Amino acid sequence: MKVVVQKFGGTCVESEDNQLVTAERIMEARDRGLHPVVVVSAMGREGQPYSTVELVKTVRRIDPQIQPRELDLLMSCGEIISTVAMATLLRTKGYDTIAFSGGQAGLVTDGVFGHARIVQIKPEPVLSALEDGQIVFVAGFQGNTPNHQITTLGAGGSDYTAVALSWIIQETPQLPFGDKLEVAPLQIFKEVDGVMTANPRSLEEGVSPRSIPQLTYDECVWMSRLGAEVLQQQAAEMARQHAIALEVKNFRNPEASGTVVGSPQSAAEENRATAIADQAQLVIFDLEEATPRLALQIAERLAKERLTYFQVSTRDVGARFAVRPLKYRDVAAVIKSVLAARGVEAKIDVGSFALISVVGESLRERLDTWAEEVEEILKNSAIEVYGTSAEEISLSFLVPEAQRKKAVGVLHQHLVR
Repeated sequence: MKVVVQKFGGTCVESEDNQLVTAERIMEARDRGLHPVVVVSAMGREGQPYSTVELVKTVRRIDPQIQPRELDLLMSCGEIISTVAMATLLRTKGYDTIAFSGGQAGLVTDGVFGHARIVQIKPEPVLSALEDGQIVFVAGFQGNTPNHQITTLGAGGSDYTAVALSWIIQETPQLPFGDKLEVAPLQIFKEVDGVMTANPRSLEEGVSPRSIPQLTYDECVWMSRLGAEVLQQQAAEMARQHAIALEVKNFRNPEASGTVVGSPQSAAEENRATAIADQAQLVIFDLEEATPRLALQIAERLAKERLTYFQVSTRDVGARFAVRPLKYRDVAAVIKSVLAARGVEAKIDVGSFALISVVGESLRERLDTWAEEVEEILKNSAIEVYGTSAEEISLSFLVPEAQRKKAVGVLHQHLVR
């Protein structure tokens, strides 16, 4: 038996028309002799009635401070709704289907609400359903702790679910009753033709990115961390760790080449970057006279709480941390708790800065040379830089939010195209 895990993003199931297109992709896989395990995100984005954002709003109207346990319980509902809806749709077309929550599918997580990690997978329910010839639907973004608490896997967590299921199937040599088990490359379906060289919404009018035919695992991990809409970072790291073959494709145009992740080499030429990533309206925490030990302590606490942060080097202050606005309150609580014992305060700026990142295998072991070139391009374009960071195959620059699109455009033009 050859299994294919297919993951469909929220846009793929946000309307009846899109659900029918998604159903076609699943039925096509079955027609080719594959046995689909389908991971579904919540329906659509903010404004859609069953999106995670709208579900949370229904309770925050009562009280903006929802307890983490109850918040995860609430947020898990969006994926469950879309999973049951898609399983029912395929059943009306004559297919035998079964829908699972993350916990019912055997995903066991730790107890960190909102940022849970998968610690074990008990695949027997999924394998048994495959043995029975059913198309299996699994709600993404969630799992259960050993004591049966529902947890969520962080923003983009359906990617994590899909990679985890691909891995456990890849590691399972045969079904319970002896049939040999194979797994096809994981299919990540979105509304675009693969991963792009930049976010189209971050480019000024008249500038268009292109799709990237292939990415190395490291490129995928760093692009995910730095804001590119590729995979959730945890999913990308798991795919790299276990060498999970995957492809990102357009759910409306499956014949387009898309992007293959896991290639041994980059698609970019040696002297070109692979992509420009950006993150808008960051919250900046400045520590005027931070010692290296204090900065390290803050970084360790943020990492322990599983909060994504970006520490940038600057001549202006002792230490500067940038975080995404959605996690502002959580990060602020951690930083203030560390500083309180030392009688130090952080200066906070909300939304005035953005992080622009150049990513690609061509930067490896040549970061200094690339940094000089990028800084020269930004300087000649009159774009101010308020901090920098260098990591393996990426260079990041903190720039004014008002200049974000201009910075993405000039770097894309000079370094990618």
